[in-house]
Amino acid sequence: MRSIFLVALLAIFGLSSCGSIAPEAPDTVVDELPIPEQEESSINIPIKIDLRPYLSMTEKALPKSFKDNFEQCDGVSYSYKFDRSPIEFKGTGTELNFEVDGKYLLKLNYCPECTSLFNDKGNCIIPRVYASCGVGEPMRKVTVGYTTTFSITPDFKFKSNTALKKFETPDACEITVFKYDATSLLRKEVSKVLKDLEDDIDKQIASIDIRSSIEDAWKSLSDPLSMNGYGYLMLTPTSISLGKVRFDGKEAMVDLHLTAKPKVVSAAPSNTSAVTLPKLSSFKNSDGFDISLDIISNYDSLSAIFTREIKGQKVMIKNNEVIFDQVKVHGANKNQLNIEVTFSGKKKGVLYLTGTPMFDAEKQIISFPDLQFDLRTKSALLKSAKWLFSDKITEMMRTSSTFDLKPQMAEMKKMLEEQLNTSIAEGVKLKASVQSLLLTGIYPARDKLILRVSSKGTLKLFM
Repeated sequence: MRSIFLVALLAIFGLSSCGSIAPEAPDTVVDELPIPEQEESSINIPIKIDLRPYLSMTEKALPKSFKDNFEQCDGVSYSYKFDRSPIEFKGTGTELNFEVDGKYLLKLNYCPECTSLFNDKGNCIIPRVYASCGVGEPMRKVTVGYTTTFSITPDFKFKSNTALKKFETPDACEITVFKYDATSLLRKEVSKVLKDLEDDIDKQIASIDIRSSIEDAWKSLSDPLSMNGYGYLMLTPTSISLGKVRFDGKEAMVDLHLTAKPKVVSAAPSNTSAVTLPKLSSFKNSDGFDISLDIISNYDSLSAIFTREIKGQKVMIKNNEVIFDQVKVHGANKNQLNIEVTFSGKKKGVLYLTGTPMFDAEKQIISFPDLQFDLRTKSALLKSAKWLFSDKITEMMRTSSTFDLKPQMAEMKKMLEEQLNTSIAEGVKLKASVQSLLLTGIYPARDKLILRVSSKGTLKLFM
């Protein structure tokens, strides 16, 4: 944009040196064309959560050995011990599966008939029959498997449901001496213990803190991000939703979806209060981000930029030196811009130009095909420099005010990507890839210039 006006302003090098030029300023009309409402942007951020530290904590917190006994006079009495190996967790799809290899020993005794004549607890009339599995020999093997399904509650906490899905005993324990299936007994008793294990696993998973990380992400995306000379990016998220939890090995993933109305402003807001994390909305599935971004700049800042570029520039016109001193940009009627140019040298004066920025979205080229001197400036120049209005000069001005925006968009794309690749909090990182950044519209208003930009890319959050 700066180059557009620089070239356009230098095009008035035909300025007559005969007398001062001080035309009246053009009127800045308040009647503005309506600016199309900015579309709501969609931002989908896959969150990747490394579950290894949490699963390791869960594994260490769970007991590794279980034992119990049951004594009665009539029938079968028993005692058992069950030792488990480390739990191997593996997530697939929407489920977290894990298996536990274990080994057990089982001691049993059987009394066909008892009497309570001499003892309230009873005495076995016939000598007890004793048997065992895994005693005096290697302990018997057993494999159990669990499946855990996850959901996220409205207050951003993990909720899980763990259920026993597999119970295999390759070394069956069958007591032939009194025809007893000890494997069924073992399954029944160990299943009770494993039910407690399920509850412990669910409690450990519920303790995983994802709310604070999401709050950090929400705050970070709500804060102004410096664009290094282009202003400050305000993503301004308005709603948040979460998709289903899915797994890949020991990593959990969930899609965080935001709606937003992003904009780039020339100055950071003076008062930036903390934005409260809203309640979860219904999930909207999308891929990456597709945002409509408004770049808003007031004319004072644009005037300062243009002045910085042109101040001190000199041209020689018929042996008369013209020095450009200051530029002021104003909004005009019907999406036009008024440009006030102060110059000095042998003569001093002010010039006003008016033009409508036209934009070719496909080529990303901006031009001012109707750029011309304001009527009052034209009237003042006609009295002293009619030759400035030749077809040759007019055509040159219009040709010189054409500007290719692709290099600027590429630079802004790079800066946007750099700002979005950031560490949000300790152990929480945001990774971005901006695939495209294209200007889609230019809307001059009375006191600001709005450049509407479309950007697509991907964002990922690692925890």
